[in-house]
Amino acid sequence: MTASPTTPDDAQASVETARGDSSRESEIPFSTRGAPSFYVSLMSRYRRSLAVLMAATAVFAGVSVLRTVLIAIVVDGVGRAGVGGGAPAAGAGVGGGAPAAGAGVGGGAPVAGAGVGGGAPEAGAGAADEKTGRFLRGFETAWEYVMPADWEPPTRALAQPGGFEQFFIFLAVLFVFVGVLSGLTFFVKELVAQQLVVRMLVDTRIALFRQLTRQSVSYFHARRSGDLLSRVTNDVNLVQGSLRSIYETILQQPWTIAAALATACAAQPLLFLFSLPLFAILVYPVIHSGKTVFRHSRRRQEKLGIITEALQQLFGGIRIVKAFGMEDHESETFRDKNEEYERSYMRVRRARITARALQELVFNLILATLLIVGCWLLVAGHVSAGDFVAFCGALVMVYEPVKKFSKSWDQVQESRPAIDRILEVLRARPRVIDRPGAVPFRRRFESLRFEGVGFAYDVGVVPAESDSGGDGDAPAPATGPAAVTGIDLEVHRGEVVALVGTSGSGKSTLVDLVARFHDVREGAIRIDGTDIRDFQHRSYLDAIAIVSQDPFLFNTTIRENIRYGRQGASDAEIEAAARVANAHDFIVAQPDGYDTVIGERGAKLSGGQRQRLTIARAVLKNAPILILDEATSSLDTHAEREVQKGIENLLRERTSFVIAHRLSTITGADRIVVLDGGRVAEVGTHGELLARRGRYFELFTSQSGGAESTSRSGAPVAAGGATARAAPAPAGAGAGAGAGARAGEGPARDANA
Repeated sequence: MTASPTTPDDAQASVETARGDSSRESEIPFSTRGAPSFYVSLMSRYRRSLAVLMAATAVFAGVSVLRTVLIAIVVDGVGRAGVGGGAPAAGAGVGGGAPAAGAGVGGGAPVAGAGVGGGAPEAGAGAADEKTGRFLRGFETAWEYVMPADWEPPTRALAQPGGFEQFFIFLAVLFVFVGVLSGLTFFVKELVAQQLVVRMLVDTRIALFRQLTRQSVSYFHARRSGDLLSRVTNDVNLVQGSLRSIYETILQQPWTIAAALATACAAQPLLFLFSLPLFAILVYPVIHSGKTVFRHSRRRQEKLGIITEALQQLFGGIRIVKAFGMEDHESETFRDKNEEYERSYMRVRRARITARALQELVFNLILATLLIVGCWLLVAGHVSAGDFVAFCGALVMVYEPVKKFSKSWDQVQESRPAIDRILEVLRARPRVIDRPGAVPFRRRFESLRFEGVGFAYDVGVVPAESDSGGDGDAPAPATGPAAVTGIDLEVHRGEVVALVGTSGSGKSTLVDLVARFHDVREGAIRIDGTDIRDFQHRSYLDAIAIVSQDPFLFNTTIRENIRYGRQGASDAEIEAAARVANAHDFIVAQPDGYDTVIGERGAKLSGGQRQRLTIARAVLKNAPILILDEATSSLDTHAEREVQKGIENLLRERTSFVIAHRLSTITGADRIVVLDGGRVAEVGTHGELLARRGRYFELFTSQSGGAESTSRSGAPVAAGGATARAAPAPAGAGAGAGAGARAGEGPARDANA
């Protein structure tokens, strides 16, 4: 057997598909195993920025405690000047007097030195050294080591004439330097923190959106849309709050706490060791409240999802609510849901407030205890005034970061359920994925065959975490009754096949299986003998265009709505597609023509106009397989006639599946497949099926009142046979209503070329 030659169109489709698949298969940029790995993997993406943040935070913390150390140096320096200073001539200490009299506590001759403060400089210096604080001694030692030998430390010049002026000039310069350095590091750390927060938030939102777009249609059928919307909005907002807590507090405040504790330890090691067990008590409220917050926060987010869903249903069904006078009922129901949310919210807040109140109480008790002990040590002479000031200042510095840290920790715990709900979405695998070794779909084919096809939908709303996915070979097992079963049918290239039957007979399910929105549970659908699951999913969807009963349009211009899916289409190609769809005349009549913005879901257009735009979109795509899902059932007679003219042109040279509610519109189909209870009941042309007087005969006569030829003029499939397909499709066909957009494709071509 010789392989069929590859056409330029096939080669182009292969290149485009490979390019699209490579971008679509990009990995989620962070771990989805759990909240801790989520945070860590996000941080690892911005290691350099994180290093800058840590460095700036460390410098800022050091500068913050440096102010306390400087105050301690000033206190001890001034104190030493008052204790050991004074002119030698005075010679008087506490009991001073004239040197000759030798009065005072240590009276006598000047040589002996007087009291505590007076006498010989040597004695005064010795007394001063005993009262010199740790930080003052360290400062002077460092000064002597760094500075030239003839530069005296400014703290020792305090006892000399003009020493105070020199000291305070030095102090002012030092504080200015500290202030400038503090301001610069604060600016850097806060700016980098905000950049990290917004980058990671954007990463999360993009990953969520990409994951949702990649999910199979069944994923959305099995879940509440309001809950999904709440995960993308409310839960992401909580994640934003947790990221801010992490980068603004949890990663920054430990540096300040560590620096303050180091200062306290340096000031008075024994008192610091005594305080450590007391400070450990502060951790208990944080841990206890974190568990409570986490437990109740999950319920709160679920309640918020229910509220979001209620709002969404109100917006979508406001006409029904008004028509049935259910405003008060809906308001009462909404109030009940909000009261449930309020109870969950207050449980979270109560836990956080209780923990904060306990921390306030414990810290104040600890501070009072340490102040009492510290004052006793100061009076007993075991600690200098400067060291005591530094110790107390360090303790006060510790508490504010501890409060911020505990508050942020509660925020992170509160956001953990939101992260779990987001990760549930990110972990869900699409049901419809490419098989290993999948190949690009060739747009030219001869036949499409159903071989024992069966399918059933999952029943009920599936929790997001339960969707482990499956793959194209082994879809998740069905839990509901079969929607279609035992379907055996062959459709040839260019054939128009109409699917008819009562509601629930399996018509929409069958065309969804053709479009591979779902994978079959039984049997297979083959194109030229190849299972459609062996084709790359995106390239296969590129070959399908859909016009549905409910036309979906975006809140943008008419031009962009037609161009959707093929951004490279020229204005001439768009206009040609609109003419084929019988839409050009009403488009140019709009205020801005093709550049008219049509509102959400095309609200500014009539139903017939919206449908003609979706037909123009499908014409522009020029896909070889076309699905019309009751495209005219919701239109009045005049609008239907206008739409049918566009459908007649769309059906030319395409393999088409048409679902019709009004059977008079499909009398000219090449074949009509009658479905009943998910099975094929009859297959044949309109005339053949009427002659059999079977199920189709019953359906048709029930609509036509017994008249067997009540065909409407311009019926889409009546014109969809050989006559309608005689004319070639207009140039410019390429992108549109079907799934699987293809960017940058060249000019239009024959659908089966």
